[in-house]
Amino acid sequence: MQKIILFTVLFCLASAMCQLRAQSIDNKRWKSYINAPINDTAFLSINTDSSFITNSGGQVMVRFHSKISGDTLSFVDYGTEEQGCPDLKGIYKINVTSDSLILTLITDECDGRSEALAGRKWVEAKK
Repeated sequence: MQKIILFTVLFCLASAMCQLRAQSIDNKRWKSYINAPINDTAFLSINTDSSFITNSGGQVMVRFHSKISGDTLSFVDYGTEEQGCPDLKGIYKINVTSDSLILTLITDECDGRSEALAGRKWVEAKK
């Protein structure tokens, strides 16, 4: 009986640790192809307090203040880039599986950002 309990506890701990590792998106870079108006591979760099999207040439397309809270990610654009929606907030549910990220729209006041981010498969870009 003790072996069964110990096995169950160890299995639960291992599962929890794998889930935590899988959900970690902080300090990672993700890539996806975005059609018009970008028509390029975009790179989404997510950091604890700020994030940004660059094109394949490294030019910053939009900057965000970002916050990871549990399984949600919130963005508020800042900067002078054309594609941004300064001061408008967006909240997305984080879905991570192996090396891919999908952000599911919860709410976003910026239509352009939600079109670029929501439901799109982002693949981890190894540095």
